[in-house]
This record gives sequence, structure tokens and C-alpha cells, in this order.
Amino acid sequence: MEWMMGSRIALTPRPIQRRRAALEVAMLGHCPGRVRFERLLALPAALEEMRGAGYGEAVDALLAGDHSDTNIGGLTHLPIPLQSSTEFHDIFPDAASDKSSYFSVLAGDRAWLAQAVDDFFVNGGEKLWLVKIPQDEGQSGFLPAGNTLLHDTRSLRGIATVLVIPSLAVLAMPDLERLQVPAKLPNIPRVRQNNPNPQFLPCATDREGDQDLLYNSELEAMPNPRTLNELLQGILSLLGKRRPDVQCLFTLPLSYSGELDSPTIDQQALDRISHIRAGGSGHLLRHVQFLFPYLRGPRFSLRSPVGLIAGQQAAVAHSQGPWRSMAARSLATDALPYPKLSTTETIQLREKPGVGIIQHRSDKVSLDDERLVVPALHPADYAGAIDRQSFNGFRSAEVMRFLGFIRRQLQILGESLIFNIDYRDPRPRLLLEQFLRRLHKQGALRGALPEDAFSITETSSQEGVMLYEIMLAPALPIDRLFLTFTNQNGEWHGDLSNV
Repeated sequence: MEWMMGSRIALTPRPIQRRRAALEVAMLGHCPGRVRFERLLALPAALEEMRGAGYGEAVDALLAGDHSDTNIGGLTHLPIPLQSSTEFHDIFPDAASDKSSYFSVLAGDRAWLAQAVDDFFVNGGEKLWLVKIPQDEGQSGFLPAGNTLLHDTRSLRGIATVLVIPSLAVLAMPDLERLQVPAKLPNIPRVRQNNPNPQFLPCATDREGDQDLLYNSELEAMPNPRTLNELLQGILSLLGKRRPDVQCLFTLPLSYSGELDSPTIDQQALDRISHIRAGGSGHLLRHVQFLFPYLRGPRFSLRSPVGLIAGQQAAVAHSQGPWRSMAARSLATDALPYPKLSTTETIQLREKPGVGIIQHRSDKVSLDDERLVVPALHPADYAGAIDRQSFNGFRSAEVMRFLGFIRRQLQILGESLIFNIDYRDPRPRLLLEQFLRRLHKQGALRGALPEDAFSITETSSQEGVMLYEIMLAPALPIDRLFLTFTNQNGEWHGDLSNV
């Protein structure tokens, strides 16, 4: 909200009509400072969406001005649908400027959520479910509580608060990543220069070289990061059991390399991912899209890239479909990847374990590939395969988003038919065929003909039951192109293949 004419006119930019978003994203983080309840109450459509998600009691308490509940009084652990970054800053005006309770040498003393929200909408995001997490709860505030019951929204904490939203597709937690940056992790050492001439400077002047020396005593009191295994266990178990259609964006943590004399990716985190992948729950890693590195720019010391990635994913889903990748597309940001990775490191992380790398090439910042650690398939589809390399094409986040989209669309279709159509009616099969033929025409399924792209088999185990088994052939992303030139009797022949 912007005040004009001596605070006599309040200008609040806002979309006229809330439209259905192609890809809905949820973001959890910290919002220090004031909460303006009146600005949220001025969004009746947002309150109705919260009520539709199961938070009717919280909405009624907000409308009645009853803030006796600590979550309602602080507007915490409640999903709020936003259509623009202006709405966010209108409700949480100090989130981008007030200091946070946790700070570190690299990440600074500001929360990351505000910047991630701005990045999301600037890069084409349409709808964002925002959840404010109390700072004093640390990493535990992002994880579900032990008594989580999805049918009782009063018991929901952290990521569980948004899993009751049927249309949710992508999840991000920028301030959880910030808490995982060790407080005393050093920066790249600055080049020592000759001592400048003594001079008087204003107290607020930032002197080069002082940043890493601030808060030495306070840094000692900062809590240590949690192990990646502990965080993933809390995230993956809930997603795999309750919302297998949701994808989580997560930037891998940092450590310091004495050999490089620079921060770098945490090798212990990579080892833990490899260990999980080799275990019985390794298939659950398909729910997480790992990213690296972080971002650094003139306006901030360090930030997460999840806002940029989620915004571009939403923009591509709106214009081309959720089965299209946003890799190699230019990201709208004035920041650069930090720490910078070499081409060899990029290829190694991309192949094993499977990390999407933020790159800066030709004056643009982009994601090199939407890579996953494991195939975006049920483990039964590839567990017994002799050649697992043939499933590398399914190690793509866009394939995972597409399969999640299919789940949500079929859920909507099933719920619309259950009370309206007799189980002997042939129309459900016709509706399924229309839906899948439309996807094939749009390029989401591969095959020369629709019959090559999908098959529908109707079975019935008992009277009064409709059961359809659907087999799909998702369009595979092209990871590499191989051009083969062969000379036969003096004539050159070319052959093109992709892997």
C-alpha cells in the first residue's frame, strides 16, 4: 500500500479478478515485525479461499477480532493466498527490513521470505500460499507436529498446513535454508590492501572488511544447523504418504573448503542423499528438487533461488503446460550464483546425485537442468530393471510435476462424477479419453497416435464399483542430442538420436 497526497489517499494495487492458477505454490518462512490484520481482512476472496481449505474457524476468529489463539494473534501456521507481492508487503510491512533472530556471517540478519516472494511474482508466479513460521520455533517450525491430523486444521504445523490445499503443486521454504547456513561459516577472504589514511567516518558507515568481524559474541549463541537427513525425513515421509503429487524445492547447504578457501556445497549432505537413495525409502527423493548454489547481489549478501525457480515454473505451466521445463530460461534477477561452480562441478552434481545448478552465462542467470535424484516414477516401475540408465529420462522435475498434475485432475474428475453418474454409465470413460487425448494433442504424452500415448482398461471387482486402470507414456525431456555422421562410399549420412 502506498500513501499519497500527504497520507490522504491510500493506493493499493491488486488484481481485479482472481483467476485459477496453472501451478499453485506454497512458501513458508519468517516475517519479522508488524502484522496488519486489517489489510488481510480487506481481501474477502482470500478469506474465502482460506475457509475453503478448512481454516474456517481461524477466519471467523480473524473477522471477530479474537486473537486469543497464539497462531491467529501472530498470523502464524495459517496459509494465506496471495496474488501479488504487494499484498504480502501490505500485510507484513516490516518483513523485508526488520532483523531476524537468527543471523550469520554469510546469510546476514534479514529473513529470506520477502525476497523469495518478490522473486516468485517477478518471474511469472500467479498464486502463492504463504505461511508465516514463528522464529522461536527454529527448524522445527517448518516440520509437521507429531499429532498431525490432516482433517483437523488446528493440529497442523509447518508444511502440514498447506498439504490440505488440493490444488497445491510446489512447496518452498527459503528461511529453513537460511537456518541451515552455519552462523560462523566464513566468506571468501578479502584481498588485503594497504592501510588507508586515518579519517573520521559517520557511525553508520560500512567499512570494507568489517562485515565478517561483526557479532562475534552473538554468533557463538546461534543454534547449529540440523542434519539434512533429519529434515528430509520430516518432509519426505509426509509428502510420500499424504501428498505424492507435491514437489518440494530445496537448496543444498554450504560448508567451507580449506582447499578452495571458499564456501562450497556440503559434501556430508551429498553423502546423506546418496545413502538415502540406496535405502528402502530412496524412491521418496523424487518429491524433492535439489538446487545449488545460492544467489548474491547488490541488495543482499545471500539468498535462496527457490523464489526464482518456482516463479518460472508457474509461468511455464501457464503458457506451455506443467509438463514443460523451465530450464535454460532467463531468470529475472540482479543477483549472481554464489559460490560459482566450474563446468566440471556442474556436470558432476547434475549426474550424481542429481542437482539443478543455477548458472550465469551470456549475461543471463538460468537453471541448467531440472534434475531429480531418482526417477519420478513409482519404485515398482523400475526396481527390477536390469538397465537403470534407461530410466534417466524420468529423472526430471517436469515429469514429476506432470504426474502430480494428472493426479489432481483425475481427483477433481472423480469427485465431480461420484454423485452425478451411475457406475454403469459409459460417460466416465469418454471423459477420461477426452482428457488424455487433449494432453496428447498438447504434447504432454509421446506417441504418433493417441493409442500409442495411453490406454484405459475398465475392470470391476464388485457390484457398484467403477475401476479404471490408466497407462501413460509421458513426453520425455531431451537431455542430450547425439549427431552421428557416417561416410558410405564417399557420401555422408547424418543420424540424430537423443538420450
